Amino acid sequence: MDARIALPELMYLSPTTREKAVAVAQELLRSTNISPREAVSKAILIAKNWAVKNVNRRVWKKLKSVEKEMI
Repeated sequence: MDARIALPELMYLSPTTREKAVAVAQELLRSTNISPREAVSKAILIAKNWAVKNVNRRVWKKLKSVEKEMI
């Protein structure tokens, strides 16, 4: 599996996002009739969106805690 998805696009992701993308790509390949290239492309988009939401949630929580401390 790793040999099939050793694409340059994956190398630009952080390690956590890359792991998420590989897991999603494996799920897509198992569950649907999709080419490996398309599965990886979709998985990268899904993983990037997941990472952005994760970072945004952490930033939001930090801002809320700072706001509570100021009050």
